Amino acid sequence: MVNPTHRPLLAAVIGGLVLAVSGATLAQEPPFDLEATLARVGAQLEQRYQRSQRIVSTEMVWVRSFNHNMQSNESPRRLEFERRVEWGTSEEDGVPTVRVFRELRSVNGRKPQQRDLDACLTPLSETEDPLSVLLPARQRAFEFSLGELDRIDGRRVARVDYVPLEEGRAEVSWEEDCVSISLPGRSRGKAWVDVESGDVLRLDQRLTRRFEFREPRDRPRARPGWITLERDDLSIRYQRVTFDDPAESLMLPRSIERSWTLRGSGFVPRYFRTQQLSNHRRFVTGGRLVEASGTTGEPAAR
Repeated sequence: MVNPTHRPLLAAVIGGLVLAVSGATLAQEPPFDLEATLARVGAQLEQRYQRSQRIVSTEMVWVRSFNHNMQSNESPRRLEFERRVEWGTSEEDGVPTVRVFRELRSVNGRKPQQRDLDACLTPLSETEDPLSVLLPARQRAFEFSLGELDRIDGRRVARVDYVPLEEGRAEVSWEEDCVSISLPGRSRGKAWVDVESGDVLRLDQRLTRRFEFREPRDRPRARPGWITLERDDLSIRYQRVTFDDPAESLMLPRSIERSWTLRGSGFVPRYFRTQQLSNHRRFVTGGRLVEASGTTGEPAAR
């Protein structure tokens, strides 16, 4: 959903740009407005998801926690996953859904065990891709506005801000000392979009406000009292990956960074999870795998 109150501001911004660039440049560049940018993003994502279903990637994950003095509590856990995506349609309302599937291959260099899958902050084996909120059929659930226009590596890039129109039901579940929190419709986002191609170069999300919940009294070692999720920040960077035989290029995630800040009931204040993707392989006819050009190898921890 596009907020009409932003349109006069857009006209002023566009007018300012006209004075700063030449007529020849304007003739070569596509129109810069919210509707056109969202249309390009949606069309580009539909093509991307159709083609990326043939891609398998290696995802390296580092999980860390810090105390009140921002000192690390222990050595980071290092997890290696095999990652792929599937694009389908919801049986309830026909809205497109994009699911990320992960298979845990190793933990700190050893074969994984069940306790590794159940450990706190281990990425779920099945999640929804955050970028799918920009698909055309799902844009109607958000209010969009156009932010700053900039140039990154010679490309005209617009920042698109979005906020959900409705909040879903909050869900909190416990598994021993781990808590899982689902807050649908309670995060606002920003996407940095190549104006010409519709490529999303970066996606950020954060909570709209703090969320408080209570620890159940029937849990072992329960500490009665309220717990506050103060922050839940997500940032994803994307890069273009080139494949050969046949030639093809796709925008794929390069890195994912997420952090949480909690207060109360003895929780460690800060948690960080860093994910880096590489070694992209494409399934082609006959079950053959083709690696992407220049993307093999394991990234170093940051």
